[in-house]
Amino acid sequence: MKAINLQPASDGATMDHGKRLKQRSSLRPVEPELTLAPRGNGPDPRLVELARLLARRAARKVFEAQMKERRTTRS
Repeated sequence: MKAINLQPASDGATMDHGKRLKQRSSLRPVEPELTLAPRGNGPDPRLVELARLLARRAARKVFEAQMKERRTTRS
């Protein structure tokens, strides 16, 4: 699980002696920047990892189907 970094917001939120917050929470999650432009030379490492994950999943399904078929033909 990925940790969420928090940083103080510059909206001046304060607490009023136990009363409700006057404004929204002063801590907001730091959102990662979405970049669509490729960085450096070579493929995007996120896409490489996704391709590996999908390939492993497909290989596992094919292997399980072959093993199941093999068990039924032996009986």
